[in-house]
Formats: sequence, structure tokens, C-alpha cells
Amino acid sequence: MKADVNGDYHIYWETGRNFFGGQKLYTPGLLDGGFTYPPFAALFFSLFSWMPFHTSAFLYSYFVDYGLWVVSLILVKKIFDHLLPGQNIVMPFILASLLSIGFYWHNFIWMNANMPVLCLTLLGIWFYINKKFNYSYLFFWAGAFFKVTPIIFLFFAALKRPVKEWPKIILMALPFIILPMLLRGSISAGIADWQGYYEAFIAPFSKGQTDDNIISLGIPVILNKLNTGNAELGYEPVLHLSEYALKILILAIQVLIVGALTIKVVYDKYVNHNDDFSAADLCIIFLITLLLPGRVWGHHHVCTSFIYTYLFILLRDKKILFGISFLLCLLMNFMTKGSIGQTMTDFLRQYTYITWVMIFIGVVIVYYGYFAKRERLATV
Repeated sequence: MKADVNGDYHIYWETGRNFFGGQKLYTPGLLDGGFTYPPFAALFFSLFSWMPFHTSAFLYSYFVDYGLWVVSLILVKKIFDHLLPGQNIVMPFILASLLSIGFYWHNFIWMNANMPVLCLTLLGIWFYINKKFNYSYLFFWAGAFFKVTPIIFLFFAALKRPVKEWPKIILMALPFIILPMLLRGSISAGIADWQGYYEAFIAPFSKGQTDDNIISLGIPVILNKLNTGNAELGYEPVLHLSEYALKILILAIQVLIVGALTIKVVYDKYVNHNDDFSAADLCIIFLITLLLPGRVWGHHHVCTSFIYTYLFILLRDKKILFGISFLLCLLMNFMTKGSIGQTMTDFLRQYTYITWVMIFIGVVIVYYGYFAKRERLATV
């Protein structure tokens, strides 16, 4: 009920009204970014826009952000029960659910739009591991046309599938393009929407833009903060790179990480003849969406419910590393000035503590999910 014109949900609500009102959906160049999701997302928000703002906000918060919170946890549990049959995953899952609360709550109180994306992605994974590939492609596409990041899941799913399926996968994107165009009233309006989306979101970030806010996250943001420091808080620059050199470094890291996973997936497909995703594969893909984009916020980390579950499964017999990981993840739920003081909060935000923990978790999953597992198999 405290939502107002300055919040994200007002942008969603207003864009939903504009969708059927024939108004522009995008305003490139706004400092707050304005609406930066694809036109299919605007169609979704139109379902809430015919109501008064606060009524709409209430229903959205409790049916979408809260309701899908519950749905996402159910899906995470079902996926791991399928991926790791016979293993008792109850305690790792409970810990993951509890330790991810901070991110879910951040998404809830700010009324963000990550829950539909997470649930669509989890449904795509669920249908993929159950060999119902067409449903999997549709849910990945739905997630990608709501918010672009799930496209990376579809990319790796396509690499796992026979090349002859690629045209079908591409064609399955058409409903998410054509339906918003038709409902907007004309092809020209639909094309203008995609041009606006490109100018408002794709173009700036494809050129290496990163968010400058102290609470921004991700590897590009880490490097940018280290390169600029924070004069207001008294933090000096650590790196001294030119803008061009910084962009090249960020691009090199992005290409290296995505390239390494691509090689691994292709190797599994064509050398090991393995079309399945392991739990480690899926966690690394989720981590890529948290580490590599130029815009990452705390509420994007709702997928940690999935990542943490596998992390604690891997570490259940490694007490010291388990304890360290637990404490690192726990601290992220108390990164507010009321819990640890303003100075410590600013320090952890400036040096992007959450992203460093995600990098640590990624290293643990890569080692114990890939290399240590192979060493055990070789010993046996």
C-alpha cells in the first residue's frame, strides 16, 4: 500500500496500461531505465493494469511475488528429487530455502518481476530433465521473452539437442513475438516496440554499460567499482584502467566463462554422448546470469534457492567447508545498516560482497561437481 510513482511496480503497471492504450512502452535514456523488459512482459503486466494502482499492487505482490515464491521452492525440490534419486536432500533444501529468504524478501518488498522468470526457467528445466523437450523450449522462451536472461538456458539446451531440432526451437519463439504485435493493433506498432526495447536496454548493455549504484552486483560491477573507487565513502581506486581497457577485460572474462561451459556442454554431447544436464551444469548456468551481466541486483538472486540446495548437497560431508559456506551465505541476509552498522554495510556493498560469495560458490561447485566427482569415479 506504500507503493508510489517512484517504484518499479508503477513502471510495470503504467506500461501495462500503455500496452492496450496505444502508448509508447519504452523511453530510452531515462536515468531509472524506465521499462526495460520485452513486449511480452508488457502484455503480462496489462493483466494487472485495468485495476486501480494499489489494488493491482496488492494482488501482484501476494499472487505473483509471494505465491510464486512458494511455487519456485516446490519446483526446486521436485527437480533435485529427479536429478539425484535416492539421495536425502531434505536438509540441504531446507537450508537453501532459509538462506535464500533475504533475496526472495528483497524481491517481494520491492515488487520486482523475478518470480515469473524464475518459475518459467525452473519449468523449462523440469520438462527438459523429463525429456519433454518441446514444453521445455516453450517455457525457456517464455522466460526469455519476459526477461532476457533465460535465453542462456535455451542456448545450452539447444547445444545438447540434435542440430535438426534447432529450426523448430527458433520457430517456437514466434508466438511470443507475434501475439504482442497483434494485440498492439499493428505490425508497425509491434516493430516500434522492439526498436524501443533495443534502444532502452539491449544497446546500452551490449556496449559494456554497467550500473553504477553501490548496491549493484556482478563481475563487471566489481571491476568498475575497483576502477573508480567511491569518493563519497572514501574508497580509493584499486585498478587504474582506461574505459576501453576495462571493457575489454570484462568482455574477456564473459567470453572465457561462457566459452568454457560451452566447450564442456559440447564435449558432453559429442564425446560422452550425454544429452542430460547435471545439477552442476544447471547451477553454473544460473551463476552465469548472476555474475556476467552489466545489470545485476539482489532480487535477481532468488535462484540461490536452487544453487544453495546443490551446494549443501555437495558439502554435507565436508564440515569445515560446509560451515564456512553457511556463514558466508547467512551474512548476506543481514547486509542492512540496522543489522551490522552503516560502515560495514557500505563496505560490503562497495566491494560487492554478494558477488564474491557467488564466485566462491561457483568455484566450489565446479571443483566438487565436476573434478572431484571424476576423481572419485576414476579411483573406483
